[in-house]
Amino acid sequence: MNKSFNWRIFISFGLFLFFFMVLVSGVILYIGPSGRGPKATVWRLIGLTKSEWQNQHIIFGFAFSLTSLFHLFISNWKVFFSYLNTKATVGLRSPGELLVIIILSLLFGFGTYYNVQPFSGILEFGKSISKSWEGKTTQPPDSQQRGSTKFDGVDGRATPLRPL
Repeated sequence: MNKSFNWRIFISFGLFLFFFMVLVSGVILYIGPSGRGPKATVWRLIGLTKSEWQNQHIIFGFAFSLTSLFHLFISNWKVFFSYLNTKATVGLRSPGELLVIIILSLLFGFGTYYNVQPFSGILEFGKSISKSWEGKTTQPPDSQQRGSTKFDGVDGRATPLRPL
């Protein structure tokens, strides 16, 4: 049982686990309450708050990206560049797939930016799930209220909040 460490297996398992965590945290952030505004809801899911889930999402996304780059350019660089070289010459003779994926990517980007269907529907669905969590409001602790200000809509001036 004196096998050497297998980097390909390590990278493959890492990519799977990192992708899984990005997927799970992304779904939780998609369906979780927004946590903004006067009706901010404090929530925990599987023991983590929204900002803790955001941190998980960022770190695992970063790990996934680095592991992907390692997978392509360190572990499989010969295979990767050979594949690109072969497919580039074939792809130039039939660029349909490349053109379709470029158009599809542009459609996703601009469709999301300009808020058109089905992209706006997906975003609105997530917002409606997030809003369903609302109901319980939170107030900042008394120590945070003392130095803060509120906006007085009558004369447009900020006035200091007074402790209760």
